[in-house]
Amino acid sequence: MHFSALAVVFALTAASTQAKCADVALVLAIDASGSISDADFYVQTAGYYAALNHPEVLASLKAAGTVDLAAVFWADSAFKPQVIGWHRIEQAADARHFAKQLVAETRVVSGSTDIGVGINAALDLFQQPGRCADRAIIDISGDGRASVFARRPNHGALAPSRKRALDLGVVINALAITTEYVGLGDYYAKYVAGGIGSFVIEVDSFETFHLAITRKIARELLSGVVRDGPERQAPG
Repeated sequence: MHFSALAVVFALTAASTQAKCADVALVLAIDASGSISDADFYVQTAGYYAALNHPEVLASLKAAGTVDLAAVFWADSAFKPQVIGWHRIEQAADARHFAKQLVAETRVVSGSTDIGVGINAALDLFQQPGRCADRAIIDISGDGRASVFARRPNHGALAPSRKRALDLGVVINALAITTEYVGLGDYYAKYVAGGIGSFVIEVDSFETFHLAITRKIARELLSGVVRDGPERQAPG
């Protein structure tokens, strides 16, 4: 297997702590800020559940090789992100088990849209001792722009968080839920997504969220495969 610079950074202690590095390590970074109602939160988690049980995603998981999945629910920097730790996906049952944990998660975060909090939480997962992967990807979804007023010392600013990801070689792909903001897809393409082969998908209603996230996860697992759809390439 050819390892990227990222894999070298993350593999320093892997030999003694992990039998095999992942081909793909994917963190699902899910918006749970105040603009997401409890009903919308449920629709999102149900959408991820449907995606992780969809034949297209299951086929992509198998074709991608060794895949590790984790998830973070992010919101205001006043809240510690909710984290579902790494799961190695070796068969469909593993994907179903992970999906069940997503829908069972009780929401405890809300408030401002601190996208940087979600990115940093994902990066911390990648940098856990013994963690290594050939490709590291953050799959971030959200329905708003990052909060711009730093009301707290630990405010999760977007720009430095995104830079940290790019410096580590982590790819950020985004799903822009355009129910509230016109041009949100352009914003995500310019300021959120980044890295080699990164892309943005737009969805204009929560009712079709499950379809968009299914297509998105299947595509990012097999980043060399280009599918038809309203994706746009992200800069950086």
